[in-house]
Amino acid sequence: MTVDATAGPRAGAELVVAPVTITPTKPLTPTHVKGLLWTDLLVKASSRLTPVRLVWNNRTATVTAQSTAFWRHLDLTEPDTDWSAETALAIGERYVRYHAGRPRTDPRTLDAYLSRADDTGWVHPAGRRMLDLWRAELDLLGVADPGLALDRPLGIPASAALGLLADRGLLLDHRPYGGPVHLDGTRWGLPLRRLVGADGHPNYLLPILRELIPMIRPDRTFLLICDDDLTADYVLLHRVLTEFGARVARLSLSRVPIAGTTRSSRYGGWSGATLGELSAAAGSADRAAYRLGMRLYFTGTLQRGSAQPFRMPLLRRCVGRAARLLDAAADRGAAPADRTLDEALARLRTRPGYVDPYRLTASLLGGRVIPPTPQLRALYT
Repeated sequence: MTVDATAGPRAGAELVVAPVTITPTKPLTPTHVKGLLWTDLLVKASSRLTPVRLVWNNRTATVTAQSTAFWRHLDLTEPDTDWSAETALAIGERYVRYHAGRPRTDPRTLDAYLSRADDTGWVHPAGRRMLDLWRAELDLLGVADPGLALDRPLGIPASAALGLLADRGLLLDHRPYGGPVHLDGTRWGLPLRRLVGADGHPNYLLPILRELIPMIRPDRTFLLICDDDLTADYVLLHRVLTEFGARVARLSLSRVPIAGTTRSSRYGGWSGATLGELSAAAGSADRAAYRLGMRLYFTGTLQRGSAQPFRMPLLRRCVGRAARLLDAAADRGAAPADRTLDEALARLRTRPGYVDPYRLTASLLGGRVIPPTPQLRALYT
């Protein structure tokens, strides 16, 4: 669990929320759902108090070997598959089998894939199908689309980003000798981190830097959101952006174990717990109770650093509690003015300037700091 900031918010400053993006190669797992719900609630609540910009660019996830190597594998093994009819589970199972085979890909075969993804925003049909399925699932969940259907170039070319980093002495560049490029954080006591491989292919950090460095302005504070497994990379990213003059905060969220195991989604183990399966589970709750219950579970029960495994019975109890909260609120009568809610949200704002989703959810459940008014429920449903 980490919350860190270089300084508190400035009056009128814009909060730039930059969550780590997800490669469109597998279903949304509980860890993904936790991150998406925390981000959605944080953005909606914080935007009542300060200008907020959510940064999501699919190219930060597609201009990587992680995505393109899998897509090339699909082109080789299933060139005639109609991906528009596939389910998220079916595509995700292929992704797991691909990694289980310990593939060895000739880097040169990915050059055209990476160039096409970077230059035109190309996404493999299987990836486009996954993005469409995510959009439908997030719409049902009440999560604002972060930009899954949009395409735009990254802020600056890779060569420009590398040049800016080199100018500040932040690169260890072995390209002249046929080697890789490392991001050099040793001045801060951080280890070298490969940014570009000897094959010329970027690590996922380079697209993020290409997107965020051009956005740095004195009147902006950046909030970087990631899961705990990426904390070391995001500490380095934090330092680098600060070197360019950015005001930066970090929010690390723990992963959600499934059946007691925490592993990368590429290794599977998520069957029965994906967002599509959760939304399709039988039950008597309506859409509003489903949306509120999911938020009670993933932002309230699964706190920022919680090590609790995913538990379907507990999620069902949260949905049931949500239904009772909504029924009780309907009988409560007139609600306080919006100003009352904003005053309460201001008391839950952290030093970097965002409203803490866990504290907000705890306040909703306790009914002490913020009563469950329609204005508050709008943030959750």
